Amino acid sequence: MSVGSHSNPAVKNGANMKQEAIPHSGPVTAGIITEVRREEALLKAGTLQRAIFESANFSSIATDAKGVIQIFNVGAERMLGYTAAEVVNKITPAEISDPQEVITRAKVLSGDFFTPIKPGFEALVFKASRGIEDIYELTYIRKDGSRFPAVVSVTALRDAHDTIIGYLLIGTDNTARKRAEEFSQQMSERLSLATRAGGVGIWDYDVLNNKIDWDEQMFRLNGITRDEFGGAYEAWLAGIHPDDRQRRDQEI
Repeated sequence: MSVGSHSNPAVKNGANMKQEAIPHSGPVTAGIITEVRREEALLKAGTLQRAIFESANFSSIATDAKGVIQIFNVGAERMLGYTAAEVVNKITPAEISDPQEVITRAKVLSGDFFTPIKPGFEALVFKASRGIEDIYELTYIRKDGSRFPAVVSVTALRDAHDTIIGYLLIGTDNTARKRAEEFSQQMSERLSLATRAGGVGIWDYDVLNNKIDWDEQMFRLNGITRDEFGGAYEAWLAGIHPDDRQRRDQEI
């Protein structure tokens, strides 16, 4: 029959049919590439997330919207002495923080934002809950009752609808910096005592801004107050004996 002898060339040859489909596969291929890249990005994000939560260098504590701890990383365990099993689904970060500092923070925030803030977990995340970057110092209390200063960064975790589903508190042990500050303060106080006892004044000269900064001993030695001293180089030079001005000026 003639009907059977007139087949469609487009379906007669499977190879030809496949070759003709290639030009039309561009959007499909682009979609596949996009999906692969998306999966790669997710893998990288997942790897980064695991690295953060497995790091022992800082504590990562994630809570639900009510503040109950859901994630307690290796760093938090090391710093605070608790295992994750001891705190997850049991307590909030406020319960491992200095209670007096939490109360003080609540009072300060209540005054700053003109709204009553409860001295508890709310005080720790109040600013973050309103989209405000919040980094502050707080004393953490370890399981054994010992304390250490920490710098805490708080971020609100939100879903696709921008609803807060929890909070992430990342903390670093601030003990070393605090000790360095205390040591520096002690050295400064000792130097101040030594200079006063020896009748020695200390001053700095900012050449670019023509600004001289005196310590209190310099004011006592020169018999003037801070208000009476202009702070400029010329003001200092004017107080030098005329016979010494040229030499001092050359030395400076």
